Amino acid sequence: MMKRTLYILALTALLLVATILGKVEFLAYNRDIMFFTLEEMVQAIWHGLSLDMSTVAMAVLPVWLITLLTLKWPSMPLRWIVGPYIGIVTFLMGCVTGATIIMYENWKFLLDASVFSYMSSPGNASASASTYYIVTRIGLILLSSILLSFLSIVITPKSIERKNVTNGKRKSKRSPSTTYRLPFCLTGLLLCFMLWGVNGRRADERSAFHSEKILQNHAAINPVGHMLRSLWTYSKDFEEQFRLMPENECNSIFARIFPTDTEDITDTLLRAKRPDILTIQLESMGAPFIESLGGAKNVTPELCQWMMRGVNFTNAWATSFRTDRGTVSALSGYVSYPTTSLMMTDSCLPLLPSLAKTLKRYGYTADYMYSGNSNHMNKRKYMEAVEFRMWDIEDIDVAPEERDVWGANDSIAMNRMLQLIQRTKEENGAGKPFFWACQTISSHEPWEVPYHRLDNKVHNAFAYTDHCVGQFLDSLSRTPIWDNLLVVVYADHGHTYGLTFDNPEFFHMPLFFVGGAVSKCMTYNTIIAQNDIVATILSQMGIPHNEEFPWSRNVFSRNYTYPFAYCNYPAGALFVDESGKTMIDVHSGYIMADEPEASQERLKNLQVMLQKTYDSIPQMREQSKIE
Repeated sequence: MMKRTLYILALTALLLVATILGKVEFLAYNRDIMFFTLEEMVQAIWHGLSLDMSTVAMAVLPVWLITLLTLKWPSMPLRWIVGPYIGIVTFLMGCVTGATIIMYENWKFLLDASVFSYMSSPGNASASASTYYIVTRIGLILLSSILLSFLSIVITPKSIERKNVTNGKRKSKRSPSTTYRLPFCLTGLLLCFMLWGVNGRRADERSAFHSEKILQNHAAINPVGHMLRSLWTYSKDFEEQFRLMPENECNSIFARIFPTDTEDITDTLLRAKRPDILTIQLESMGAPFIESLGGAKNVTPELCQWMMRGVNFTNAWATSFRTDRGTVSALSGYVSYPTTSLMMTDSCLPLLPSLAKTLKRYGYTADYMYSGNSNHMNKRKYMEAVEFRMWDIEDIDVAPEERDVWGANDSIAMNRMLQLIQRTKEENGAGKPFFWACQTISSHEPWEVPYHRLDNKVHNAFAYTDHCVGQFLDSLSRTPIWDNLLVVVYADHGHTYGLTFDNPEFFHMPLFFVGGAVSKCMTYNTIIAQNDIVATILSQMGIPHNEEFPWSRNVFSRNYTYPFAYCNYPAGALFVDESGKTMIDVHSGYIMADEPEASQERLKNLQVMLQKTYDSIPQMREQSKIE
């Protein structure tokens, strides 16, 4: 009988059709992000077919092997044996595909293993969306997954037993002849071909990149296969990831582009060696919202004015796409990683340097305020590990009726910040400087703010943060504290409003120094990365930083001869220097951007940074053991 063969073919066809329909749904659901034509949809299906076949074959091959046993035991209860496996596998395939389709509009990249780290605080993770949105989307994902699982089980035969009946009598069972074995064996070969291809090499994600439109390329990639590959990558030790070139070549290039800073500086920005310091990290405040950086008009007029009152870095770049990674870059002077978050890796926290640790050795107090839940993204653990005293929504006396989905809005938070700074100054006295750091919260989905200046809801939320920070700086500047104060204002990362991560402008951010301790007003157009903030501040204070902050560079060092920024997100990495920008897909190596013209040097430098940064964690751990 052909029952076995037909079953395997039917199951394979079902999963392939479901996968292709998933691509159509992906493009249709996310059509607001990027327009596509019918031809582009067909191209996405075609270019992703090898990846789809490989993933489907991986799921079906165990079923084929179990079905193979029925050649000897045709009466074995196949559905009872195969059913649980295929039901669970297809359900998970449906969940991953559905979640990828729905989450892409917010994340702008395909779901991978990094998503699991953000599930530790689901309350905060869901704060960006309404209850209706969450319930309906989860319902759709579960419904489609259950349907796929049900169909997969239904088409599975109860058994393969051949029942030939003659004159009402059942004949004895016989093993299938060679005539019937051959087609079934050929289905096994077909699955192997789907999995490994003709040349014995599995398809990689590079084959899916066929368009200048990132959405179309991502539609071609199989989301289940992508998730499995990321789980495999993330499970490797740091030193095993991204081995892109021989170590000696990598070290040679790195020494050229990343020389050790000199202690002397080319420009002095501060009036005093030991000023009080305040850093303000702006939620999602990318350059597209800053008019003076080429962004939208009239969204952030307050910030634009304050930029002109101190040292304005017009070519500053955030290292990553999330708050947890940007915070570590700005306060610990560390790079970010596509496949992991240092803030959310408990074993790394005690090993990280920080501006707070260093300044406390020079007599400073160190405090950090976040007007939300500090357990989100492991923020409290990180802050305490790097020796900040943590203040969150529970510590700053905010009444329940004053709270929103994220915590206390920026108006309340900035008022509390002013009070805390004044209290700290009184407690410390004249001889003890302070270091305060804080983060705004309101320029984030769902964009609900008590402010109504702009009709565009997103722009209005950023305008509200701009208003609150501007008012706060105005109030602070009228106090005696201002005279010896250095205020550093920057973004944690950009925002995807009107952008996708493959657009380098996403990482372009505001950065400026103001306060009475700043000696001059100037505009600085040379590239500075978020991880360079720490070394630049310490150098202005005459405090050594080279050994403690290996990834942070003083941009006013005489050795800062090759300005560049290295940025990344789970799917990509960006290298920016004065010649242009190069971005690659880290999973496939595909070049997503290379402007204004292709540069092998930028590409090589990007690969060096990717490889060297993944060497740094094992090195840091080893150094910790020695100490």
